[in-house]
Amino acid sequence: MGIRIRSLTKNYRRHRALNRFSLDVQDGIFGLLGNNGAGKSTLMKILATLLDYDEGEVEIFGYDLRKEPEEIRSLLGYLPQDFDFFPQLTLWETLDYFADLKGLEKGRRRKEEIEWCLEQVDLLGHARKRIKELSGGMKRRLGIAQALLGDPKLLIVDEPTAGLDPNQRIAFRNLLNRISQGRVILLSTHIVPDISSTCEQVAIIRRGECLYQGYIDTLLESVEGKVWSVQTGMQHLDELSRQVHILSIVRKREGIQVTFLSDDEKAAVLQAEPVSPSLEDAFVYLDHYCKGAYHA
Repeated sequence: MGIRIRSLTKNYRRHRALNRFSLDVQDGIFGLLGNNGAGKSTLMKILATLLDYDEGEVEIFGYDLRKEPEEIRSLLGYLPQDFDFFPQLTLWETLDYFADLKGLEKGRRRKEEIEWCLEQVDLLGHARKRIKELSGGMKRRLGIAQALLGDPKLLIVDEPTAGLDPNQRIAFRNLLNRISQGRVILLSTHIVPDISSTCEQVAIIRRGECLYQGYIDTLLESVEGKVWSVQTGMQHLDELSRQVHILSIVRKREGIQVTFLSDDEKAAVLQAEPVSPSLEDAFVYLDHYCKGAYHA
């Protein structure tokens, strides 16, 4: 077992960020998907031993998070949502500093590990460049490099592609897939394609509660027959939006193609055709229709 969470609760004064949250994570890349403010970053900080919690049980590789945090820290790497460092330092100096924090002994082996980490994120050729000279994408890759120091069994990455352009996001997903062998990667994001292109399993979180946990394919199967498409005119769009939950609108020469959610007979009345759901469709469906935890 990689991560085992039971009834985890965290309060910030009157706001409950996590409400009896439970989760099991095995090997590979596991996605945590939710809107901004859903509680994802709070959960990541708790698992990274940076934030205490009020109630519940958390075990990571068999270690109790509250009783054995040092043992857990020795096994994890963490990329926070906002990663930055001293702008005047070079990439090499930055990783050398983090190597000190992780207790890696100085010498040839440490030098080789820093080189390996930079090579994994395609930054070895920029080792002497200063952080202030890096693009946003390069900073995110440097963040992964520091998280990889010490060859962690658990890698926690929080909103890793936020602020990156489409090409940088694709490169980052490919990087995560490449380094996932032999470790657990917990990927937290509100960007659905980051999950669908890297993960087999996902947990969907809303207002601190887990709506769904399991395989993405199983989730998609459960939403079959609830996503529809119809071609209509712009003059009918307002009326349609009052009847169903619209997912997307695509303008075409002959009109507009509307994709929408419906789990009742309205779709048949509208002469719509069923379409195969995407993970984004399933996410919106759970968020819109489900009142509590959902099990496919």
